[in-house]
Amino acid sequence: MRKLSRRSTAVVVTSVVAVGAAGAAWAAWSLTGSGTAQAKAGSVVTLKVTSAGLAAGGLTPGNATTVLLTVENRNAFPVRITDIDLTQLDSPQEGCAATDNVEVVNDAPLPAPAKATVPAGSKDDPATAQIAWAGPLRMVADPADACQGAPFTFNVHLDAVSAAA
Repeated sequence: MRKLSRRSTAVVVTSVVAVGAAGAAWAAWSLTGSGTAQAKAGSVVTLKVTSAGLAAGGLTPGNATTVLLTVENRNAFPVRITDIDLTQLDSPQEGCAATDNVEVVNDAPLPAPAKATVPAGSKDDPATAQIAWAGPLRMVADPADACQGAPFTFNVHLDAVSAAA
């Protein structure tokens, strides 16, 4: 068997050390891991109608009118109104029975999505938007005379979805 010279031994040892160091470096940089995590979705905040009224001119015989709603959003994302219902139409005016003189047309077309969207807000700084809904109230063609200038009240129910992009 042949004897290794000092030089050959040094070359072999240096090569083994270099390969071992490269392997250690690879092991130090090649990592994997696993674990568990938790996430919790936020809660939505109910929209609030802060005011409701009629377009200029109000209700007139035989005509539908626009209802103006100011909607407040305390959610951290924008919302788009997808449905509006008006209920419990009433008038305190003597001789002006609301349901005999004004029709509620809940299937009137909603505003375009861009005009039915309320921007994102927050608990401390809610966002508001005015939604103009054309045609949900229509006065009959021959209303009672007592309905001239009469105030009307109604409840508003909104459905909405997230409008976040």
